[in-house]
Amino acid sequence: MNARVAKMVRIGMALLSAHWQSVLAYRGTMLVQTVQKIMMPTVLLAAWLSVARKSGTSYEEADYLLYFICIPIVTSLTSCSIMYTLPAQIRDGSLSRDLLKPLHPLWTHVFEHLASNAIMLLYLMPAPLLLGLWFHDRLPAVDMSPRHLTLFLGVFLLAIILRFVMGTLIALAGFWIEHVETLNLVFNAGLWAMLGGMIVPVETFPPTIRVIANALPYRYTLSFPLEVLRGHLPITDLAAGIATGISWTVVLIFLGRVLWLRGLLNWSAYGG
Repeated sequence: MNARVAKMVRIGMALLSAHWQSVLAYRGTMLVQTVQKIMMPTVLLAAWLSVARKSGTSYEEADYLLYFICIPIVTSLTSCSIMYTLPAQIRDGSLSRDLLKPLHPLWTHVFEHLASNAIMLLYLMPAPLLLGLWFHDRLPAVDMSPRHLTLFLGVFLLAIILRFVMGTLIALAGFWIEHVETLNLVFNAGLWAMLGGMIVPVETFPPTIRVIANALPYRYTLSFPLEVLRGHLPITDLAAGIATGISWTVVLIFLGRVLWLRGLLNWSAYGG
């Protein structure tokens, strides 16, 4: 068993190195994507600081500053491109080559995800750091204790896994649909932006909309980790959020496995 694990680790590191080099070949594209990830939260931050905010919420100016400064970091580490790359492999038949490799084909996309997001983070970090330094006297105090940071990192890891699983589920529709871009635009971009907390923290939603957002998986890929970082969630809401995020992850992994097996049974490769 140990030899098998060591072999899988070596294969994984080789894939990660290969994807790292591949991502570096598109440095210009990564730079454009970095600017895009920074611009939208910055514009939203300026908008929310300049308008009268709803009374009765616990969010103050400092909380909005922390939230929108951190959004680019969360989105850069949770975003993935599998909904573009896997359907392309299904269409052109190149998936058949990956089926012959010793690792499950989806692991290739996992390592591609890790490599591209690591490079993206290197491009991205200067902007949030500069904003944090600029507004340091206006930011709220954040609990930096090991316990709180461990909790935040755990929730953040859950967000990364959950969003990757959500993207994979959309990508697997490529076995039956030639182009999944519309599905991705609706479920992984539009609804995610509205109910995930890109436009405004979910904690500040009206009660009815908040109930819907709490029940769906989008909140746990963006707003929830930042709510945990802020440190004002009641323990019951924190536990319920973690349980809901884990439950969605398990359910979507199961659905993804079903779609993968049924898709392979119905798939015929051409080219590759």
